[in-house]
Amino acid sequence: SSQVGSCRCSLAAFQPKRCMRWIGCLADPCSAAGVDARSESPNAMPSTYVITGCSSGIGLDLVKELAGRGDKVYATVRTRKNSMTGDDLLSAVKGDVTIIEGVDVSDDGVGDVLKKALAGVTIDVLIHNAGSVNGTRAVKGEGIFGEQKYPQVNIETMKRSFDVNCIGPLRVQQALTDQIKSPGGKVVLLSTGMASIDDNGSGGIYAYRCSKAAMNMLAKSLAMDLKAKEICCCPVAPGHVVSEFGPGQEAMKKMGAAPVNQATKGILGVLEEKMNTMEGTGVFWMVSTKTGELNVMPW
Repeated sequence: SSQVGSCRCSLAAFQPKRCMRWIGCLADPCSAAGVDARSESPNAMPSTYVITGCSSGIGLDLVKELAGRGDKVYATVRTRKNSMTGDDLLSAVKGDVTIIEGVDVSDDGVGDVLKKALAGVTIDVLIHNAGSVNGTRAVKGEGIFGEQKYPQVNIETMKRSFDVNCIGPLRVQQALTDQIKSPGGKVVLLSTGMASIDDNGSGGIYAYRCSKAAMNMLAKSLAMDLKAKEICCCPVAPGHVVSEFGPGQEAMKKMGAAPVNQATKGILGVLEEKMNTMEGTGVFWMVSTKTGELNVMPW
């Protein structure tokens, strides 16, 4: 291997550029060749992630993946127990994980909770994962979709969904923007293909669709407003995966959902392959349910 900057790299095509996965380098040629900057660079340091909604599903899987590879993760939850099953799987995750309880994104006081728990922490990546189909667990199974059909969808369901899915990320973002690394920080908001206005060919699921479409507008506006700080921001639809989200795992499997880790790998793929420069900010990404590939999604 030849020494190039702080990286021992054998690739003649090596072109160093900043990467948010590791402080130092991880160029596209390295990534394509499977070179891990953690082992190749003696100066490489883990990144610091803050993730909301980590008691189950994609949030939990992101914590496992990131902690497993050596990153520092602050995992926020209302409670460690899964809201559907009551199981605490988060506490068993190995690695450098700090669990922050009492974080309810629908609570106006959530910013104070986060600022206190994360005082002095510089955040490399903030992932807004907490979300809900209808803002409550009172409605079970596939009934969560039935109650959102037209004309029976009710205003309270709409309000709850907006509070969690759109206003929730705004509350968190307002509290933590000043702690995100500038320049070079990254923000991802978990979206859905159902948020796409252009792709809506079936109607229905009003509260979820509308609240996530509003969240997409939030993400786009943040991408514009955070440009001056050189913080890259994108919404990412993780695809249809098996989790406790919505109607639960069994129902999701019947709907043809993919393994949850496919979403995790896709989200990290967007962060590490598509958001390395400010040219990548404000793009709506989709992780294909069928293939796991990353595709630009129409707004």
